[in-house]
Amino acid sequence: MNMTDIQFTRLPTKLIYTLDSDLLKMLAVLIQQESYWKEHKKIGRDGSFYKPMKEFADCFRKKNLQDVRLILQTLQSEEFIEIISSNKGKQANYYRICWDKIASYNDKAIPQLIQSPMIRTAKRAGTKRIDDSTISYQQEEIDSTELYQQDRGLIVRDCTTTIDNIKNINNNITIDNTTLTKSPLYDAYKNRLDSLLADYATESDYIRALDKYNSIQQEIEYANKHIPTEEIEQYQSKLSELSYNHQLKGWNIQLDKITEDMIQTYHISNVFNVSTPKNLQQFTSTINNLLYNVDLHVSSDRWSNIAEDTEKWIDYQWENDVISYDHKQATIEKVYNKLAS
Repeated sequence: MNMTDIQFTRLPTKLIYTLDSDLLKMLAVLIQQESYWKEHKKIGRDGSFYKPMKEFADCFRKKNLQDVRLILQTLQSEEFIEIISSNKGKQANYYRICWDKIASYNDKAIPQLIQSPMIRTAKRAGTKRIDDSTISYQQEEIDSTELYQQDRGLIVRDCTTTIDNIKNINNNITIDNTTLTKSPLYDAYKNRLDSLLADYATESDYIRALDKYNSIQQEIEYANKHIPTEEIEQYQSKLSELSYNHQLKGWNIQLDKITEDMIQTYHISNVFNVSTPKNLQQFTSTINNLLYNVDLHVSSDRWSNIAEDTEKWIDYQWENDVISYDHKQATIEKVYNKLAS
């Protein structure tokens, strides 16, 4: 393959010596996104552009959005980027690269940069607090510290527990999924998965069900070290079955007003049901129908919340190959222009 056939992202050389790996990678992702929006003539007049938080998380293979936020917030606090939020954090965030700040490093010699302290991503549990005008548009529960404290009594993630090590040493037992050995955490994980699946089965809100689905998938991965493979497969099968049932039921939004026709159609007094689309045509019809009904039945002070949920629903359709990336971006922009302006 010719080198000219390989795609490259421009990255200021001096910053290699200035930023830690996460900050440098995040800046490269932002530069690539800016280039994409310029190419498609969607860049804002002020040089701003949009990128969903989930796509940042996917790039970094991070399951917890707070880790991604810390990287973005650090870049903002060091004035390499600007994060633009409006409507008191209810609208999706846009980003702008501060090229003047980046250009200022061109005047510095590499030995000087190497001898200077490297700029590192802020620690999650550190005492240094970064002013965040930023990512508050994401769900409020993701901003809390509860996510990072949960289940600590159950297991330290991705580590072999002390009790497992003791059993291994004393009894020469290998705890893995090829040996029929009951982990000391077997019952705890079984009870937790049973409880999560029962809660997921009764969840009536489609958006919350998506979040719970991802959470249960993670828990099944963690439990794989402590529950035999056959039982893990049963849990995965049950999760898939429940997920399919949720998709059949569709996605619901709460309405402020209701008509007699809608009561007869949906048999619920305050819920509008949005079915899961099978193709682009159904997707477009669903979005247009949704925006029309929100305009007709929902008070404007709730529009921005619905816009956030709608973005998740659109992301889900993209992940399941119902729509292309370009359709996803254009539709998210359309939704926010309508509901979060």
